[in-house]
Amino acid sequence: MKEGSWKTKKNGLIGLAALIILGIVLILGSNPLYKALDNMARPAIYTPGVYEASAKGYGGPVKVVVTVSSKSIESIEVVAEKDTLLSQVYPVLTDSIMARQTTEVDAVSGATITSDAVKNAVDLALAQARGEAIEEETVPETEPAVTADWKDGTYKYEAPEFDDNGYKDLVSMTIENNTITALTWDCISKDGELKSQLSMDGKYVMTESNPKWHEQAEAVVAYVMEHQGLDGLINSEGYTDTVASVSINLYGFVNGVKDCLKQASEATATESAWKDGSYKYEAPEFDDNGYKDLVSMTIENNTITALTWDCISKDGELKSQLSMDGKYVMTESNPKWHEQAEAVVAYVMEHQGLDGLINSEGYTDTVASVSINLYGFVNGVKDCLKQASEATATESAWKDGSYKYEAPEFDDNGYKDLVSMTIENNTITALTWDCISKDGELKSQLSMDGKYVMTES
Repeated sequence: MKEGSWKTKKNGLIGLAALIILGIVLILGSNPLYKALDNMARPAIYTPGVYEASAKGYGGPVKVVVTVSSKSIESIEVVAEKDTLLSQVYPVLTDSIMARQTTEVDAVSGATITSDAVKNAVDLALAQARGEAIEEETVPETEPAVTADWKDGTYKYEAPEFDDNGYKDLVSMTIENNTITALTWDCISKDGELKSQLSMDGKYVMTESNPKWHEQAEAVVAYVMEHQGLDGLINSEGYTDTVASVSINLYGFVNGVKDCLKQASEATATESAWKDGSYKYEAPEFDDNGYKDLVSMTIENNTITALTWDCISKDGELKSQLSMDGKYVMTESNPKWHEQAEAVVAYVMEHQGLDGLINSEGYTDTVASVSINLYGFVNGVKDCLKQASEATATESAWKDGSYKYEAPEFDDNGYKDLVSMTIENNTITALTWDCISKDGELKSQLSMDGKYVMTES
């Protein structure tokens, strides 16, 4: 072999070896090397130092401490004592910002509001580092307290019917000093089994990967306890984007919490303002036995002074009269229907309310002589007291403002109702009603465009 040829091959092998070694170095140390090369190429854009900024997060202020060199972000520290979702975001989001040297990164799933707060705060800090004049958002150290008016007590809710899966929701809430101090959520089957117990026993399983039903229920209960309300919990479809571990639909739970809070509010109103007058309730439909409940109540000086309960048949006959005439008989041993009705009426008159009268199944454990179901009676009493409360409230205290309502779910035709109302000087000054489809189209617009037609006439 010629000497020149050998030298050429030798140099080639040396060069190849060098390339291999360089490749290994690049693979093993690509990130530092990339950063070094990137830093060399990047222009000086920051004044080196430490900068602080805040933005409003989901649960409160989110504060960041950002350290920069002249060319790059060196570190990001996040502080947010009030934001319960921070642990989901930090340090995943800040690592992403550091790696890409920009806040143009994806939010953390299930914590969009907190992610945006972190990115906004970092942007403000970087603006300072660039010497830009900024108007930083003023973020209160504590969220203003929500003024509530809840009467101390324990309130219970049971869904009016079983859902498609054979369960109905049960919610229990305790209020003390205008604060929710205890809250439970469960579902009961037609067989009387609690979903929480079935879940703990492994007899109610949704998916193997997600937390169990009872764990998810505990998570949303904790949310309401912490936030003292439902704000921000569910989206328009009844699911939550804020409690990452929860995938179940929460409509039943939310309805129960709202009902309990309504009871607590109405209990306070009942204490202070029932308008004098006579109020009547008639059940909206006949029950399975062909009767509907009738309740009549008289209020004087904030006191229930008269109360009657009866049921009317489709033929117009009163159950009380049929009972007295021996034509409506339940069992020979128990008191007659009209006697039991009189006993529960006396209870409400004595206690000036329904507290302690019925259990979760609609029967009473407190009036020994009564064995009949009292749901119809209780609904009637509640409705009459509501009428008396609303009559007073309408006269004396509507707060000025604009109020909105969105139905909790879409109806069978794929629409949900939207109502907006404006109150000024204790008067309804504006009111709108529309319906929105699952595609976000307003029924009013569809109607005007001729795309929603009921009949031509």
